[in-house]
Amino acid sequence: MTYTDIRLIKTEASTVEIQPGELAQRLGTKRDFSFEALDQCRRRLLDVICYQCAYIRVVVDLSRENQCDFGFMKIPSRHLYRNLQGCCEAYVLAFTTGIGVDRLLARLNVTSQAEHFMTDALSSAAIESYCDMVCRELNRQTPCVPRFSPGYGDVSLNFQRPLLQRLQADVNLGIILNQAFLMTPVKSITAIMGIRST
Repeated sequence: MTYTDIRLIKTEASTVEIQPGELAQRLGTKRDFSFEALDQCRRRLLDVICYQCAYIRVVVDLSRENQCDFGFMKIPSRHLYRNLQGCCEAYVLAFTTGIGVDRLLARLNVTSQAEHFMTDALSSAAIESYCDMVCRELNRQTPCVPRFSPGYGDVSLNFQRPLLQRLQADVNLGIILNQAFLMTPVKSITAIMGIRST
């Protein structure tokens, strides 16, 4: 089945600011940490990164306690149910930095462990920063609650599968899921963000 309600976003790498706090946390350094090799890794990453997002807007039914019904999937969860209180709709989203980042990390894993570590931290911070940027823009359009991802709280990672299938993420974003419910490209995130009722 092909869905026509899926919205796609492709964002230029230069427009996404990697948040210093997010990067410092992943590097285990201070926020103002500066290192020439880190700058080189950042430039190399920006050459291959391909920010993309797919999302839909759906009705969410919370009429049964601790049950979140999105129409195409039902998630039993106390944590997500609590997160979505006051919402009748939600955005269902998937984000990725693209397969080029995976290839770069695989190459650096062989050639330089130090550069691999820095680039892995940069790309992890990059996908989080991209998620935040897209969610801020959606929140400006329609006030939302904080995003919530499978794997957080009591929401199992196995809900990645129906979520990605609904977004046709294999075709739209090049995201595939393995038997352990982990995504390729590895720097990919799925999320649900409730829309506050007005």
